[in-house]
Amino acid sequence: MVQGSLSEVTRTCGDPSCACASDPARRHGPHLYLMFSADSKAHSVYVPKGRAQALKEAHRAWLRFQEIASELAADNRERFLRALAREKHKTRTRRAKTPKQA
Repeated sequence: MVQGSLSEVTRTCGDPSCACASDPARRHGPHLYLMFSADSKAHSVYVPKGRAQALKEAHRAWLRFQEIASELAADNRERFLRALAREKHKTRTRRAKTPKQA
């Protein structure tokens, strides 16, 4: 798994005689970048073409992990809310059965 986001970018090379300078359709790329935050800093790392497919698969695994974790957290929240409702119901039932003192 790899946490972060992926971005494909096309660029001009800076050479005024290159076709990319005058025709946006002829820009270089797309080049893949991995973006992530570490130590409160944003990072962007170029991913070489030979590593792109493996990184994309690792990123998909991260996204699936997040999806599963979110589902698990939602289930845990629902269980917690049901437990609170049961406790509230028991407290109300107990209060209703207790004779009121004058």
